[in-house]
Amino acid sequence: MAYQALYRQWRPKDFSSMVAQEAVISTLRNQVMSGRVAHAYLFCGSRGTGKTSTAKILARAINCEHPVGGDPCGQCESCRRLLADESMDVMEIDAASNNGVEEIRNLRETVKYPPQQGKYKVYIIDEVHMLSTSAFNALLKTLEEPPAYVVFILATTEPQKLPATILSRCQRFDFGRIPAHQIAGRLRQAAEGAKAEASENALMLIARAAEGGMRDALSILDMCLGYSNQVTEDLVRNVLGTSDRSFLFRFADALEKEDASAVMRMIDELMRAGREPMVFAKDVSQHLRALLIAKCSPDDLSALLDLTQEDAQEYAQQAEKFTTTRLMNMLELFMRVETDLRWASSPRIVLENAALKSCLRTSEADTAALNDRISELEKQLTALQEKLQSGAFTPAQPAKKAAKPASEPKQEAPKPAAPAVMTPTGKTDADAWKEAMNILKRSDPGTFAMLTMGKYAGCDGDTYRWQAPMGQELYVGLMNQEKKRTAIASALTQASGMQCHFEAIGAVKEKKADQSDESFLAALETTFGKANTMVQEDVKG
Repeated sequence: MAYQALYRQWRPKDFSSMVAQEAVISTLRNQVMSGRVAHAYLFCGSRGTGKTSTAKILARAINCEHPVGGDPCGQCESCRRLLADESMDVMEIDAASNNGVEEIRNLRETVKYPPQQGKYKVYIIDEVHMLSTSAFNALLKTLEEPPAYVVFILATTEPQKLPATILSRCQRFDFGRIPAHQIAGRLRQAAEGAKAEASENALMLIARAAEGGMRDALSILDMCLGYSNQVTEDLVRNVLGTSDRSFLFRFADALEKEDASAVMRMIDELMRAGREPMVFAKDVSQHLRALLIAKCSPDDLSALLDLTQEDAQEYAQQAEKFTTTRLMNMLELFMRVETDLRWASSPRIVLENAALKSCLRTSEADTAALNDRISELEKQLTALQEKLQSGAFTPAQPAKKAAKPASEPKQEAPKPAAPAVMTPTGKTDADAWKEAMNILKRSDPGTFAMLTMGKYAGCDGDTYRWQAPMGQELYVGLMNQEKKRTAIASALTQASGMQCHFEAIGAVKEKKADQSDESFLAALETTFGKANTMVQEDVKG
């Protein structure tokens, strides 16, 4: 007899052998026992959660001659024919390959004929969301009012793609992902049935990799048994192409220590071992997620990730080395890498770049958050200034003092405090200007940027002058605004240690004398003397 895949060998034959989905199974059992069978069902859920298996069990149960507690007996003629796929009363249709309107029209024709042997004629339409719009329209009337002996069971992984008119005509059952520990239990039974030995860690690794799908888990175990009857954790990782837990812990430690050299060596080791960058990026994301959960919700770590107490403690210890913000930033970065790697021509470079970015404590996310905070503070400051200028805020008036008796002697007003004595720094005017520019670069980047467009034009006493660029007279007016002048003068005062002022001036256009004019002027000065020679500019009206 030809070999049969494990997921087919272990497909449930009745409701009792189903794993998880207790609410769905209980409801369907009660309907079978009470005879309240609906004319249309919709089974929704991710792949490998038991939708098609439940549909087949339900089809056998409602056609069984002697059901036991809502389960098919498996002994009657109807059950035997259905188990052997020899009955014409149950038809399974793959909507992915039969999604046209013609197939649905043919189905409408066959619906007219009653079942040959059982009580019900059952149509199981798998991946029903793949039907075309015309096919849905053709199915609608039949689904709404089918013959009394017809039951439709629709199964889909994407219920959001179904028309509302279809959803409203079905009883909907949602199949959740199967917990990892329940998947591991069924894998243990399958391994024992195959006369193989499997460690608990290996089975849990397979269960977590299946992401809630029993069929995927049994397929992975089948691949492992193809290698050896001794299923170990290392064997499973080799089959899956994933990284060892200790490797992931060492990689996270290198990121925490900002050891870029160690990170690059580990990625090189990974590539030489033939690992896929995409798989490793996913492994790192899962590891960082575990650390984040250990940081934020340590009491729920074992339950959320199906970990032993020892493993949970190991994650908790490493999580203490990171801040919550840094873990979130690194997790977001590696999740983006998973997407980028799909289209990258050099996946290794993308992975290395992400790893090196993670070594830096200041990430793009931190910078973005800081910029958002600065923008918010600037908005609040602008709003406050507008309210002050509009008079929305009125300064409190000092309370009037009661009149003092005439006999009370007058008190002398306190003498005004002497102005603060400023100490010159001894810097030259040019050095003071450079220092003031550095101060403005930190305190007022906008003003600093405008100053860099012109040039320093010298100092006259306590007034520093700045010359606008040629043809940009607009800058003179801008820089001579009271707010700008005050800010620049304050920076100059701080840099020089003396009270300073600021003034912006326009560019002076230099007029070059003609060479012939210069020669003529020299000749005049030689003939009549320099003291007797005067040059007057000719003004044309």
